[in-house]
Amino acid sequence: MSICRGIAGARGKNPIGIFIHNDAGSANANAAFYKGWLPSHNLSAGFAHYYVAQDGILQAEDDANRAWHCGQTDGNNNYLSIEVCQSMGDLETFKNNEEKALQLAAQKCKQYGITPSTSTIRLHQEVSATACPHRSVEIHGGASGAKAYFIKRIGELMGMNIDVSVSMPQASAVASSTPTIYFKYRVRTKEDGWLPEVINLADYAGIPGHAITDISIGVDRGSLWYQVHVKGGVWLPTVSGYNINDYNNGYAGNGQVIDAVRVYYNTPADYAAQYGYQKAQYRVSPLNGNYWPWQYDNETGAGQDGYAGAFGQAIDRFQLF
Repeated sequence: MSICRGIAGARGKNPIGIFIHNDAGSANANAAFYKGWLPSHNLSAGFAHYYVAQDGILQAEDDANRAWHCGQTDGNNNYLSIEVCQSMGDLETFKNNEEKALQLAAQKCKQYGITPSTSTIRLHQEVSATACPHRSVEIHGGASGAKAYFIKRIGELMGMNIDVSVSMPQASAVASSTPTIYFKYRVRTKEDGWLPEVINLADYAGIPGHAITDISIGVDRGSLWYQVHVKGGVWLPTVSGYNINDYNNGYAGNGQVIDAVRVYYNTPADYAAQYGYQKAQYRVSPLNGNYWPWQYDNETGAGQDGYAGAFGQAIDRFQLF
């Protein structure tokens, strides 16, 4: 039986395509890590069929079963999912993992008679408000460039010569031209005081092993609100400002150790009309531990908790985009 035990249900037919994901994991997020982590993971929060990392390929779910990997019914029901791991680690390691993932994708395309195209080789961000596959998008010149590269390379591995310029869909071109929303954030710890500002996924805010006590968050367009839960205490009031010198509305926290945070993004009406509504996507790590799953705004459906963290466990790293 697979690690994920067919929890998302049987597909009932062969997959019609493949979604390529990046895990937003550190150098330690390899196949061995996911093999140990998935059995205790809340699977409804998301999982893929395959995890491709420096130490090998982990198959977490049978091809004949669905996976909750892209936040969209058609994608979950009809497509295989391949996670390129360690995407926040060393670049060369990630590139090697990506190549192994595309080799696996080519093998699966052959197995199921799938021809690589814009409708069969997909990016997570085509169907969900996410940066995934963020590292591939970064190194291949945007979403359309990453998709073109995936299709062309998988085709090459299958002995095919695909005219990607004809195959690229308008959806990817739109996705690559969508203005980026820049979230900026910083955290405070007792040991270090306020740490430097981070923008989107350029880094993380925090220091492993140092408990976060306060968080300040801003955004370059639209607005947001956020709040924190203190360890052994309650949720503190929501705030909406980004100013570490403003005790009332510039940051969330009161100097006590934080164990949970929630963030909600308000998309401007003109942006939503042209590009769709966006969400705050964020995660935290427990003290000296691995990241918990991404959360989206304050959603509580489909395995979402409505916040990032776990009551009673201090956090030491925070990411948001």
